[in-house]
Amino acid sequence: MVDFANQRNPRARLSRWSIHAGVVLLSVMAVMVLLETALRFTSYRRLLTRDRHLRYYYQADLEKGFDIAPNVSGKRMSVDNRVEFEVWSNELGCFDEPYRGEPDYLLLVGDSFTHSYAPFPDKWGTQIEKLLHYRVLKCGVSGYGTKQELLKAAEIIARVRHQPRLIIVGYFWNDLSDDHCFPILTVIDGFLVVSTRYKDPKTDKLSKDKLEKKYTTWEKWFSGDHPLSFGEMIRYYLDQHLIIMNLINDALVRFFPSEKNAGANPNKFLAFQDAPPWAQEVWKRHLQNLAAFKDLAAAHQSRLLVVLIPTNTQVYPFLAAHQGIDLERPNRILGGFLTAQGIDYLDLLPLMRTYADKTPRPTLNPDKDLYWRQNSHWSIRGEHLVGLLVSRHILERRLVQVPDTPEKLRYIEEKLREFR
Repeated sequence: MVDFANQRNPRARLSRWSIHAGVVLLSVMAVMVLLETALRFTSYRRLLTRDRHLRYYYQADLEKGFDIAPNVSGKRMSVDNRVEFEVWSNELGCFDEPYRGEPDYLLLVGDSFTHSYAPFPDKWGTQIEKLLHYRVLKCGVSGYGTKQELLKAAEIIARVRHQPRLIIVGYFWNDLSDDHCFPILTVIDGFLVVSTRYKDPKTDKLSKDKLEKKYTTWEKWFSGDHPLSFGEMIRYYLDQHLIIMNLINDALVRFFPSEKNAGANPNKFLAFQDAPPWAQEVWKRHLQNLAAFKDLAAAHQSRLLVVLIPTNTQVYPFLAAHQGIDLERPNRILGGFLTAQGIDYLDLLPLMRTYADKTPRPTLNPDKDLYWRQNSHWSIRGEHLVGLLVSRHILERRLVQVPDTPEKLRYIEEKLREFR
């Protein structure tokens, strides 16, 4: 029987449409809740602890742009959607155990390769400490360049009031661009942000007033003053709490890549070999920062070791997006500079290639390979290998006096044979 009355009544039709739309909306919401709940019992739960969620882990620094805040309790992180761990900081602003006044120690500085992307017990600095039975102050900071690492090293030495026996600098190829843009990042309201807006236009240095400004609730959510807009704040909180939101974001990035992510290509750090004339001055200033480590070490009667960290494409050339790049030339250039400066260095590229399976394949297997599959940093296996290689170099060159050196070297060689 046809209800002619309802057909002639617009309000009845609108009401019926609203009921249907409400039922559909509730059904979609119920499905989303069930899907979100189910995903939390899978490996996708680690999407909620990816490294971009470290709010309040860093603090603003007028000189370095930013630094790790001291005494931060554990924050959950995950890498490659497979390994979850905690990062924290000690009283020195380092991802390390508390410093207990040890007069004999090694000081390790560097960027993200030195700082994070693996559980603390597996990091190469922790491995060196374990292998040598010698305290290592592990003070790498993700996002740092050589100039910031130099400043950090000087600050740590001044604070602990003991001279390091050895300073180890973990050098990665994006240190050049980090120095060129120094300081490219700072911290506002706990968020790590690009520093341009927070510089004094007269001095081009970070403004203390801008860094320490307290934002009201209205300014945080509805004004253009806060580093995150209203939409970005909403996305940030959804990103922290909803796996589905992370999956949507990842899909959007995959299908609509942003120019902001162009720096994720490690090959760009190796293409400086044909740099224009203006970049030569950038290189000159960058190398001066690296050479300043020699002066810092000499001022404290410390030895110095620079560890050259290769990209995953250098160790596994089949991963290179652009063939024809001389993957070894950067190492030759920097190695020549360090040799001319009389600075001891360890080039990890030829050593890591020795232990790498270079058979071409679509992706890496972090359980067997030295880098993560979805992340360009070292896997746990890679961290362990580097810990062994650097420890062997320290012992063989007698950079520090370590008891039972022959026994330690034999143990290291035995462990290295397990990697072949």
